Amino acid sequence: MVDEFNRTQQVPACPQCGGLLKHATVSFGQALPADVLREATQWAREADLFLAMGSSLVVEPAASLPVIAKQCGARLVILNRDRTPCDSLADLVIREPLGKTTSAIDEAFRAQVS
Repeated sequence: MVDEFNRTQQVPACPQCGGLLKHATVSFGQALPADVLREATQWAREADLFLAMGSSLVVEPAASLPVIAKQCGARLVILNRDRTPCDSLADLVIREPLGKTTSAIDEAFRAQVS
């Protein structure tokens, strides 16, 4: 199904019911699995660089991850169209649409390796 999505850029229908398939994401109001949150918190503590991308950084407990990373010595970069409560903690804030920013980063990277 991932191959089909990559090929068509459309979410494939469920082979059993024909409905839309949902990627392994957590929707607003759903709890993060405890093991995932534990692992993410550990990674935040160990990070040298923490990128917060396309997040309002207001929904807990994930909103605390950049704060944890910063408190443990990581550099914090926030890529988000709008202001966030963590902007004052960040080493760099880029307020542009995420797609535009990541495309520019990709182009710059490709130019460097060419």
